[in-house]
Amino acid sequence: MAADPGRIALPKHLRARPVTRRFAARVASGVLLAFAALLCVWLFVLPVAVVALSSVASHWSGTIFPDGFSTRWFERLGSSDFDAVVTSIEVGFGVAVLGTAVGLWLALALEGRDRRGLGALVDLLAMVPNGVPSVVLGLAVLIAYHKAPLDLSGSAAIVVLVQLALVLPFCYRCASAALRPELTVLREAAASLGAPPSMVLRRVVLPQLVPAIRASLALGFALSLGELGATLTVYPPGFATVPIVVVGQVERGYYLPASALSLILLLVSLAALVLIAARAPRRPAD
Repeated sequence: MAADPGRIALPKHLRARPVTRRFAARVASGVLLAFAALLCVWLFVLPVAVVALSSVASHWSGTIFPDGFSTRWFERLGSSDFDAVVTSIEVGFGVAVLGTAVGLWLALALEGRDRRGLGALVDLLAMVPNGVPSVVLGLAVLIAYHKAPLDLSGSAAIVVLVQLALVLPFCYRCASAALRPELTVLREAAASLGAPPSMVLRRVVLPQLVPAIRASLALGFALSLGELGATLTVYPPGFATVPIVVVGQVERGYYLPASALSLILLLVSLAALVLIAARAPRRPAD
């Protein structure tokens, strides 16, 4: 074929530069991706794997791998340990539901408000627990609610209250981030057509917020299951969650039994999160 007379031929060394740059960019991107994957494995995957191995290790001291494997640590778990698992699940579920409900209500109440006045103050108050150490927040709640007329120091309600304060900022942000401008347009259009506020909320707003509600429930449940600092400060006698029991076992040097109980909590947590995040099957169109 004849060469295009209007096209200028570049020297070979100039034509190779874009290819070389793309190759270098791919190599650099691959190196960064491999480093990120290695960091995730080192920080998250490896500790979980160590806990899983510890839970089935008959003995593990001074060696890379356990000396043997056994299920005796699971068999030695007593009724009090399983009661702690049930308590953690109950508290986590209650905190997740309450946090999601309150966070959604706050987000809807502040939608469209001027964030320079009362809206800014409420938004700031909702986010304050996120910037306070959990131990300090637990101590504040314990001091505030340990005398009449509102004495919660002897009941599990104080644990739910302090954990609710800790997870509320995350639940609130999940809901407020989902309130997009187009959702406001849909609400205003439905209201202009004569739909009552309850119908607008039920038929227009909530269906659009289902992903945010799921995310809020999952995040609140996960945060509650792993919360220790504030719970350790306020929990009443006879009350125990799995983190409290695990810390007590570690303080006594019972690392392998603590790993067994931790693995049970991890599996229960993963199962609950999968159920929360699972999508309901869509109904076939008529």
